[in-house]
Amino acid sequence: MFLDDYLSQIECVVKRMKQKKQDALEVFEWFRLYVIYTKLEPSIGHQELCLLLSHGGKVMDEHISLLINAGLLTRQLIDSSMYWFAIPSIGSVLKGLSQGRKELLSLLHRRRYKEMMLAPLEKKRLRLSPLDMRFHLRDLIGSGHLQTVPTPTGLVVRATKD
Repeated sequence: MFLDDYLSQIECVVKRMKQKKQDALEVFEWFRLYVIYTKLEPSIGHQELCLLLSHGGKVMDEHISLLINAGLLTRQLIDSSMYWFAIPSIGSVLKGLSQGRKELLSLLHRRRYKEMMLAPLEKKRLRLSPLDMRFHLRDLIGSGHLQTVPTPTGLVVRATKD
C-alpha cells in the first residue's frame, strides 16, 4: 500500500472515531507524525511505539488500545510486546478475495474437462465476491491455479492439477 493511501485510511478512521464521540483522538496525529514517517518496517515493538508516540504527548495504554481498535495496529501472536502495522477494514476485501477464488475454482472443477472459454467466463457473475471476475481470473492465473490455452476459437481457461 502506498503511504498516501495509508494516511488517507488514517484520516477515515479519525472521522469514524469522531462520529462515535471517542476521546483521545490526538493519538492518531501522533501516530501519523512520529511513527508512520519514522518506522518503515512492517512491525514495531511496544517500547519503541511508546517512545515515538511520546514525542506528541503523554502516552497511556488507552492510546495504544485505540490504535488497535481502529485497525491500525494488531498484536503479534508470538510476541505480545510487538505490533504489526495493519490496514483498517481489510477483512472484507480479503474475505471477498478468498471466496471469489473458491467460487471460480469450484465452477471450473464442476465442468467436465475443468476448462471453459475465457469470453463467457469473464461475463459470469460471482455471488460471494464484490471483486470483478476478471480480477479473480488474473489472480488465479498469476498464482498458477489456472492456465490459459490458446485454441482456434479463442483462449480457454483450465484448472491446473494440484
